[in-house]
Amino acid sequence: MIYADMFLRGAAIALGLLCAVALMARPEMRRVGWPVTALMLTKASYLIGSAPGIADLPDGWRPLLTGGAILLPLAFSWLVVEIFLDAPQDRWPWLGVAGAGVALSLASLVWPPLDIARGLLLLGLYVSLLWLGLTTARNDLVEHRRRFRPGFLAAMALLGVAVTSVELVKAQIDLPLFIYPLQAAAFLALSFAFALWVLNPSADLCCETAPRPVPETRRKAAIDAAVIDDLNAAMAGGIWKREGLTIAALGAEIGVPEHRLRAVINQRLGFRNFPTFINSYRIKSAQAALADPAQARRTILEIAYASGFASLGPFNKAFRDRTGESPSEYRARLLDSAQSAPVPENHIAISKSERPRPV
Repeated sequence: MIYADMFLRGAAIALGLLCAVALMARPEMRRVGWPVTALMLTKASYLIGSAPGIADLPDGWRPLLTGGAILLPLAFSWLVVEIFLDAPQDRWPWLGVAGAGVALSLASLVWPPLDIARGLLLLGLYVSLLWLGLTTARNDLVEHRRRFRPGFLAAMALLGVAVTSVELVKAQIDLPLFIYPLQAAAFLALSFAFALWVLNPSADLCCETAPRPVPETRRKAAIDAAVIDDLNAAMAGGIWKREGLTIAALGAEIGVPEHRLRAVINQRLGFRNFPTFINSYRIKSAQAALADPAQARRTILEIAYASGFASLGPFNKAFRDRTGESPSEYRARLLDSAQSAPVPENHIAISKSERPRPV
Protein backbone atom coordinates (compact mmCIF):
# COMPACT_ATOMS: atom_id res chain seq x y z
CA MET A 1 0.00 0.00 0.00
CA ILE A 2 2.88 2.38 0.69
CA TYR A 3 4.27 1.79 -2.82
CA ALA A 4 0.86 2.53 -4.36
CA ASP A 5 0.69 5.71 -2.30
CA MET A 6 4.17 6.78 -3.46
CA PHE A 7 3.25 6.14 -7.12
CA LEU A 8 0.02 8.14 -6.90
CA ARG A 9 1.71 11.07 -5.17
CA GLY A 10 4.58 11.07 -7.65
CA ALA A 11 2.18 10.98 -10.60
CA ALA A 12 0.11 13.86 -9.19
CA ILE A 13 3.24 15.96 -8.61
CA ALA A 14 4.68 15.23 -12.07
CA LEU A 15 1.41 15.97 -13.88
CA GLY A 16 0.96 19.23 -12.00
CA LEU A 17 4.47 20.44 -12.72
CA LEU A 18 4.16 19.52 -16.42
CA CYS A 19 0.95 21.53 -16.57
CA ALA A 20 2.69 24.54 -15.00
CA VAL A 21 5.62 24.31 -17.43
CA ALA A 22 3.25 24.07 -20.41
CA LEU A 23 1.41 27.22 -19.33
CA MET A 24 4.57 29.21 -18.61
CA ALA A 25 5.91 28.29 -22.06
CA ARG A 26 3.04 30.26 -23.63
CA PRO A 27 3.53 34.02 -23.05
CA GLU A 28 -0.18 34.77 -23.36
CA MET A 29 -0.94 32.27 -20.58
CA ARG A 30 1.65 33.35 -18.03
CA ARG A 31 -0.85 35.43 -16.11
CA VAL A 32 -2.54 32.17 -15.15
CA GLY A 33 0.71 30.20 -15.30
CA TRP A 34 2.14 31.95 -12.23
CA PRO A 35 -0.64 30.92 -9.80
CA VAL A 36 -0.72 27.45 -11.38
CA THR A 37 3.02 27.11 -10.75
CA ALA A 38 2.59 28.29 -7.16
CA LEU A 39 -0.23 25.82 -6.63
CA MET A 40 1.66 22.88 -8.09
CA LEU A 41 4.80 23.59 -6.04
CA THR A 42 2.87 23.95 -2.79
CA LYS A 43 0.81 20.87 -3.65
CA ALA A 44 4.04 18.93 -4.18
CA SER A 45 5.27 20.11 -0.78
CA TYR A 46 2.08 18.93 0.86
CA LEU A 47 2.00 15.56 -0.90
CA ILE A 48 5.60 14.82 0.04
CA GLY A 49 5.30 16.18 3.56
CA SER A 50 2.09 14.27 4.36
CA ALA A 51 3.23 10.92 2.93
CA PRO A 52 3.83 7.95 5.25
CA GLY A 53 7.54 7.68 6.03
CA ILE A 54 8.21 11.42 5.91
CA ALA A 55 10.12 11.02 9.18
CA ASP A 56 12.82 9.21 7.23
CA LEU A 57 13.70 12.31 5.19
CA PRO A 58 16.71 14.45 6.15
CA ASP A 59 15.87 17.13 8.69
CA GLY A 60 16.81 19.92 6.28
CA TRP A 61 13.82 19.07 4.08
CA ARG A 62 11.22 19.40 6.81
CA PRO A 63 11.08 23.23 7.09
CA LEU A 64 10.97 23.54 3.29
CA LEU A 65 8.10 21.07 2.95
CA THR A 66 6.22 22.53 5.88
CA GLY A 67 6.52 26.06 4.51
CA GLY A 68 5.34 24.99 1.06
CA ALA A 69 2.36 23.09 2.49
CA ILE A 70 1.34 26.07 4.63
CA LEU A 71 1.14 28.24 1.49
CA LEU A 72 -1.13 25.76 -0.33
CA PRO A 73 -4.47 27.45 0.57
CA LEU A 74 -3.11 30.82 -0.55
CA ALA A 75 -1.85 29.43 -3.87
CA PHE A 76 -5.15 27.65 -4.46
CA SER A 77 -7.16 30.80 -3.72
CA TRP A 78 -4.88 32.86 -5.99
CA LEU A 79 -5.54 30.50 -8.89
CA VAL A 80 -9.29 30.39 -8.34
CA VAL A 81 -9.78 34.15 -8.18
CA GLU A 82 -7.38 34.77 -11.08
CA ILE A 83 -9.41 32.50 -13.35
CA PHE A 84 -12.97 32.98 -12.18
CA LEU A 85 -13.14 36.60 -10.96
CA ASP A 86 -12.59 39.06 -13.78
CA ALA A 87 -12.42 42.24 -11.68
CA PRO A 88 -9.08 42.49 -9.80
CA GLN A 89 -10.69 44.32 -6.87
CA ASP A 90 -13.00 41.35 -6.26
CA ARG A 91 -10.04 39.04 -5.65
CA TRP A 92 -8.48 40.72 -2.63
CA PRO A 93 -11.04 39.66 0.02
CA TRP A 94 -10.52 36.00 -0.88
CA LEU A 95 -6.76 36.37 -0.86
CA GLY A 96 -7.00 38.17 2.48
CA VAL A 97 -8.87 35.25 4.07
CA ALA A 98 -6.36 32.76 2.62
CA GLY A 99 -3.52 34.94 3.91
CA ALA A 100 -5.07 34.91 7.38
CA GLY A 101 -5.10 31.11 7.19
CA VAL A 102 -1.40 31.12 6.34
CA ALA A 103 -0.69 33.45 9.27
CA LEU A 104 -2.59 31.16 11.65
CA SER A 105 -0.69 28.16 10.28
CA LEU A 106 2.61 29.86 11.05
CA ALA A 107 1.40 30.93 14.49
CA SER A 108 0.22 27.40 15.27
CA LEU A 109 3.79 26.16 14.86
CA VAL A 110 4.59 28.23 17.93
CA TRP A 111 1.29 27.76 19.77
CA PRO A 112 -0.40 24.48 18.64
CA PRO A 113 -3.91 25.28 20.00
CA LEU A 114 -4.27 27.78 17.14
CA ASP A 115 -4.29 24.87 14.71
CA ILE A 116 -8.00 24.34 15.37
CA ALA A 117 -8.75 27.98 14.50
CA ARG A 118 -6.64 27.61 11.35
CA GLY A 119 -8.54 24.50 10.32
CA LEU A 120 -11.93 26.11 10.89
CA LEU A 121 -10.91 29.21 8.92
CA LEU A 122 -9.71 27.14 5.97
CA LEU A 123 -12.86 24.99 6.09
CA GLY A 124 -14.89 28.19 5.82
CA LEU A 125 -12.73 29.38 2.92
CA TYR A 126 -13.18 26.17 0.94
CA VAL A 127 -16.93 26.07 1.55
CA SER A 128 -17.15 29.72 0.44
CA LEU A 129 -15.22 28.92 -2.74
CA LEU A 130 -17.70 26.13 -3.40
CA TRP A 131 -20.53 28.64 -2.97
CA LEU A 132 -18.74 31.03 -5.33
CA GLY A 133 -18.50 28.40 -8.04
CA LEU A 134 -22.10 27.28 -7.77
CA THR A 135 -23.76 30.71 -7.57
CA THR A 136 -21.81 32.75 -10.11
CA ALA A 137 -21.71 30.30 -13.02
CA ARG A 138 -25.03 31.53 -14.42
CA ASN A 139 -23.55 35.01 -15.03
CA ASP A 140 -20.40 33.71 -16.73
CA LEU A 141 -20.40 34.47 -20.47
CA VAL A 142 -17.21 32.50 -21.24
CA GLU A 143 -18.76 29.19 -22.25
CA HIS A 144 -15.75 26.93 -21.72
CA ARG A 145 -15.12 28.42 -18.28
CA ARG A 146 -18.80 28.44 -17.32
CA ARG A 147 -19.22 24.73 -17.98
CA PHE A 148 -16.09 23.74 -16.11
CA ARG A 149 -16.46 26.17 -13.21
CA PRO A 150 -19.04 24.43 -10.96
CA GLY A 151 -17.55 20.93 -11.15
CA PHE A 152 -13.95 22.03 -10.78
CA LEU A 153 -14.54 24.43 -7.91
CA ALA A 154 -16.84 21.97 -6.16
CA ALA A 155 -14.26 19.19 -6.44
CA MET A 156 -11.40 21.43 -5.30
CA ALA A 157 -13.38 22.86 -2.41
CA LEU A 158 -14.56 19.43 -1.26
CA LEU A 159 -10.99 18.14 -1.48
CA GLY A 160 -9.85 21.12 0.58
CA VAL A 161 -12.50 20.35 3.19
CA ALA A 162 -11.48 16.69 3.23
CA VAL A 163 -7.76 17.44 3.51
CA THR A 164 -8.27 20.00 6.28
CA SER A 165 -10.53 17.60 8.15
CA VAL A 166 -7.95 14.80 7.82
CA GLU A 167 -5.23 17.10 9.13
CA LEU A 168 -7.34 18.10 12.12
CA VAL A 169 -8.13 14.45 12.92
CA LYS A 170 -4.57 13.30 12.28
CA ALA A 171 -3.34 15.71 14.93
CA GLN A 172 -5.41 13.79 17.48
CA ILE A 173 -5.24 10.14 16.38
CA ASP A 174 -3.28 7.88 14.01
CA LEU A 175 -5.11 7.42 10.71
CA PRO A 176 -5.36 4.01 9.00
CA LEU A 177 -2.89 3.58 6.14
CA PHE A 178 -5.56 3.26 3.41
CA ILE A 179 -6.48 6.95 3.90
CA TYR A 180 -3.18 8.10 2.40
CA PRO A 181 -3.45 6.47 -1.07
CA LEU A 182 -7.07 7.62 -1.27
CA GLN A 183 -5.93 11.16 -0.62
CA ALA A 184 -3.17 10.86 -3.24
CA ALA A 185 -5.61 9.39 -5.78
CA ALA A 186 -7.94 12.36 -5.28
CA PHE A 187 -5.08 14.79 -5.94
CA LEU A 188 -4.10 12.86 -9.08
CA ALA A 189 -7.66 12.84 -10.43
CA LEU A 190 -8.00 16.59 -9.91
CA SER A 191 -4.60 17.25 -11.47
CA PHE A 192 -5.61 15.24 -14.53
CA ALA A 193 -8.97 17.04 -14.90
CA PHE A 194 -7.32 20.42 -14.45
CA ALA A 195 -4.63 19.63 -17.04
CA LEU A 196 -7.28 18.59 -19.58
CA TRP A 197 -9.01 21.92 -19.09
CA VAL A 198 -6.20 24.46 -18.96
CA LEU A 199 -4.23 22.85 -21.78
CA ASN A 200 -7.25 22.88 -24.08
CA PRO A 201 -6.45 25.31 -26.93
CA SER A 202 -9.95 26.79 -26.68
CA ALA A 203 -9.68 27.49 -22.95
CA ASP A 204 -10.24 31.19 -22.26
CA LEU A 205 -8.51 31.76 -18.93
CA CYS A 206 -7.06 35.25 -19.18
CA CYS A 207 -9.19 38.26 -18.42
CA GLU A 208 -9.28 39.88 -21.82
CA THR A 209 -11.36 42.96 -22.53
CA ALA A 210 -11.41 42.76 -26.33
CA PRO A 211 -13.70 40.35 -28.15
CA ARG A 212 -12.04 37.08 -29.08
CA PRO A 213 -11.91 36.19 -32.78
CA VAL A 214 -14.50 33.58 -33.68
CA PRO A 215 -14.82 31.31 -36.71
CA GLU A 216 -16.75 33.39 -39.21
CA THR A 217 -19.33 32.35 -41.77
CA ARG A 218 -21.73 34.55 -43.67
CA ARG A 219 -24.74 32.90 -42.04
CA LYS A 220 -23.29 33.17 -38.52
CA ALA A 221 -22.37 36.82 -39.06
CA ALA A 222 -25.92 37.58 -40.22
CA ILE A 223 -27.44 35.79 -37.23
CA ASP A 224 -25.16 37.57 -34.78
CA ALA A 225 -25.89 40.93 -36.41
CA ALA A 226 -29.63 40.31 -36.02
CA VAL A 227 -29.14 39.38 -32.36
CA ILE A 228 -27.12 42.54 -31.76
CA ASP A 229 -29.85 44.64 -33.40
CA ASP A 230 -32.51 43.08 -31.18
CA LEU A 231 -30.26 43.49 -28.15
CA ASN A 232 -29.56 47.16 -28.90
CA ALA A 233 -33.28 47.80 -29.36
CA ALA A 234 -34.07 46.25 -25.99
CA MET A 235 -31.31 48.25 -24.31
CA ALA A 236 -32.50 51.46 -25.95
CA GLY A 237 -35.94 50.68 -24.51
CA GLY A 238 -34.43 50.64 -21.01
CA ILE A 239 -34.68 46.95 -20.18
CA TRP A 240 -31.37 47.32 -18.34
CA LYS A 241 -33.24 49.23 -15.62
CA ARG A 242 -35.22 46.13 -14.67
CA GLU A 243 -34.20 44.95 -11.20
CA GLY A 244 -32.89 41.38 -11.05
CA LEU A 245 -32.58 41.08 -14.82
CA THR A 246 -30.99 37.76 -15.84
CA ILE A 247 -29.57 36.68 -19.15
CA ALA A 248 -32.36 34.09 -19.45
CA ALA A 249 -35.00 36.80 -18.98
CA LEU A 250 -33.25 39.07 -21.48
CA GLY A 251 -33.07 36.26 -24.02
CA ALA A 252 -36.76 35.51 -23.57
CA GLU A 253 -37.59 39.20 -23.97
CA ILE A 254 -35.87 39.50 -27.36
CA GLY A 255 -36.61 35.95 -28.50
CA VAL A 256 -33.02 34.71 -28.59
CA PRO A 257 -31.83 31.39 -27.07
CA GLU A 258 -29.75 31.93 -23.95
CA HIS A 259 -26.67 30.13 -25.33
CA ARG A 260 -26.70 32.30 -28.47
CA LEU A 261 -27.08 35.49 -26.45
CA ARG A 262 -24.19 34.48 -24.19
CA ALA A 263 -21.94 33.87 -27.18
CA VAL A 264 -22.82 37.19 -28.84
CA ILE A 265 -22.28 39.31 -25.72
CA ASN A 266 -18.97 37.58 -25.01
CA GLN A 267 -17.50 37.07 -28.49
CA ARG A 268 -18.94 40.11 -30.30
CA LEU A 269 -19.17 42.70 -27.54
CA GLY A 270 -16.25 41.56 -25.38
CA PHE A 271 -17.95 41.12 -21.99
CA ARG A 272 -16.98 38.15 -19.82
CA ASN A 273 -19.88 38.23 -17.36
CA PHE A 274 -23.48 39.40 -17.57
CA PRO A 275 -23.60 41.87 -14.63
CA THR A 276 -20.70 43.82 -16.13
CA PHE A 277 -22.59 44.09 -19.42
CA ILE A 278 -25.78 45.35 -17.76
CA ASN A 279 -23.90 47.68 -15.44
CA SER A 280 -22.17 49.32 -18.41
CA TYR A 281 -25.57 50.79 -19.36
CA ARG A 282 -26.55 51.60 -15.80
CA ILE A 283 -23.31 53.38 -14.99
CA LYS A 284 -23.43 55.35 -18.25
CA SER A 285 -26.90 56.58 -17.30
CA ALA A 286 -25.73 57.46 -13.80
CA GLN A 287 -22.72 59.33 -15.16
CA ALA A 288 -24.96 61.50 -17.32
CA ALA A 289 -27.23 62.30 -14.37
CA LEU A 290 -24.34 63.06 -12.01
CA ALA A 291 -22.71 65.40 -14.54
CA ASP A 292 -25.94 67.31 -15.25
CA PRO A 293 -26.10 70.63 -13.33
CA ALA A 294 -29.88 70.54 -13.62
CA GLN A 295 -29.89 67.37 -11.50
CA ALA A 296 -27.45 68.61 -8.87
CA ARG A 297 -30.14 68.51 -6.17
CA ARG A 298 -30.97 64.85 -6.78
CA THR A 299 -29.46 62.53 -4.21
CA ILE A 300 -27.06 59.82 -5.27
CA LEU A 301 -29.51 57.24 -3.92
CA GLU A 302 -32.23 58.57 -6.24
CA ILE A 303 -29.87 58.36 -9.20
CA ALA A 304 -28.88 54.82 -8.21
CA TYR A 305 -32.53 53.72 -8.12
CA ALA A 306 -33.26 55.44 -11.43
CA SER A 307 -30.27 53.64 -12.99
CA GLY A 308 -31.58 50.19 -12.07
CA PHE A 309 -29.71 49.49 -8.83
CA ALA A 310 -31.62 48.12 -5.86
CA SER A 311 -29.40 49.70 -3.20
CA LEU A 312 -26.55 52.16 -2.74
CA GLY A 313 -23.79 49.65 -1.89
CA PRO A 314 -23.78 47.73 -5.21
CA PHE A 315 -24.13 51.02 -7.09
CA ASN A 316 -21.10 52.57 -5.39
CA LYS A 317 -19.01 49.46 -6.02
CA ALA A 318 -20.04 49.11 -9.68
CA PHE A 319 -19.48 52.83 -10.27
CA ARG A 320 -16.00 52.80 -8.73
CA ASP A 321 -15.07 49.62 -10.58
CA ARG A 322 -15.92 51.23 -13.91
CA THR A 323 -14.77 54.82 -13.37
CA GLY A 324 -12.17 54.62 -10.60
CA GLU A 325 -14.14 57.21 -8.59
CA SER A 326 -17.03 57.19 -6.18
CA PRO A 327 -20.27 58.78 -7.45
CA SER A 328 -19.74 61.74 -5.09
CA GLU A 329 -16.20 62.32 -6.35
CA TYR A 330 -17.32 62.02 -9.97
CA ARG A 331 -20.17 64.50 -9.50
CA ALA A 332 -18.00 67.02 -7.64
CA ARG A 333 -15.28 66.89 -10.31
CA LEU A 334 -17.68 67.27 -13.23
CA LEU A 335 -19.79 70.03 -11.69
CA ASP A 336 -16.71 71.94 -10.52
CA SER A 337 -15.30 71.73 -14.05
CA ALA A 338 -18.55 73.07 -15.47
CA GLN A 339 -18.60 76.00 -13.03
CA SER A 340 -14.97 76.90 -13.68
CA ALA A 341 -15.27 76.74 -17.47
CA PRO A 342 -13.68 79.80 -19.18
CA VAL A 343 -15.99 82.59 -20.34
CA PRO A 344 -16.27 82.72 -24.16
CA GLU A 345 -14.24 85.51 -25.80
CA ASN A 346 -17.30 87.09 -27.41
CA HIS A 347 -19.06 87.37 -24.06
CA ILE A 348 -18.97 90.91 -22.61
CA ALA A 349 -19.57 91.18 -18.89
CA ILE A 350 -21.88 94.04 -17.91
CA SER A 351 -21.45 95.54 -14.51
CA LYS A 352 -24.45 96.20 -12.30
CA SER A 353 -24.17 99.97 -12.80
CA GLU A 354 -24.10 99.59 -16.58
CA ARG A 355 -27.26 97.52 -16.84
CA PRO A 356 -30.24 99.38 -18.32
CA ARG A 357 -32.78 100.46 -15.78
CA PRO A 358 -36.41 99.65 -16.35
CA VAL A 359 -38.41 102.60 -17.63
